Amino acid sequence: MKRTGILAKTGIVCFFVFTAEMAASAQTSDSGCTRATLKAVTEKFFAALERHDKSAAPLASNVRYTENGIEVQVGKGVWETAVKTIFKRGMVDTHKCGTHTQAIIEEDGKPILYGVRLKVDREKISEIEAIVVRGKQVLDVKGLLDTGDQDWEGILPPEQRSSRLAMMAAADDYFELFVKEKPRKVSILPYSRACDRWENGLQTTKGGTNQGVTMPAHSCSPVGFADMSHGPRRFLVDEETGVVVAYTLFNNIWPDFHMFKMRNGYVEWIQAYFEYGQQYKTMGWPDEPACK
Repeated sequence: MKRTGILAKTGIVCFFVFTAEMAASAQTSDSGCTRATLKAVTEKFFAALERHDKSAAPLASNVRYTENGIEVQVGKGVWETAVKTIFKRGMVDTHKCGTHTQAIIEEDGKPILYGVRLKVDREKISEIEAIVVRGKQVLDVKGLLDTGDQDWEGILPPEQRSSRLAMMAAADDYFELFVKEKPRKVSILPYSRACDRWENGLQTTKGGTNQGVTMPAHSCSPVGFADMSHGPRRFLVDEETGVVVAYTLFNNIWPDFHMFKMRNGYVEWIQAYFEYGQQYKTMGWPDEPACK
């Protein structure tokens, strides 16, 4: 598969970044970045959230927490209101020592959508970035629960996996495909087979007309849907399960994550949460090199 975007434009830079990080990657087991450890840390975080007890979570002394790009004191926000976790699926990135979880949480008798990125350093959580969606922006809880049988966490056979860089390129290209005028050179190939997408729980790939645009069924390509640009992307990648997550300010105003499931170089499913009840100016976290 010919790749453009990140691969073509930053290939040399990425080579040096990956080379420089090889030593650090080799030490992941020493710094608590194994798949098992990252999953265990995530479970402890959610248990602490449900107990409203930040002391029950393995937090670093310098931990930072945001909800929709706004800094919140650890122990406040959803920590105070969460009742129980109704649904969750996740991934781990042993290269960056991070995790992502897509969850539905009960709050005051109502479901909220809670997507959270954790940064882990020697088995301690140093960063917590949450996308929180409430009220009318929660579009279809049942629709999301109905995707519970999708296998996002199973380990793919090696021959079905894509490289870390190719997965980031596919996710990055998705956002660039919205641009109609003078778009950056990207590849539509990862979106050329059957694919389904859910946004805040609502499946948006059933076909029909959306905002006056005819959308083919089972196609995740955003080409022709809208002309918009998005903020810089940051990524977590799990090559073993074929999952890449992109964090961005969607349309440059809405905190967002898109979670892509890939197999054999093609995107099969997309799950996205974005808070569009108001406009935001930032995701609240520093940009990262495109290939990190």
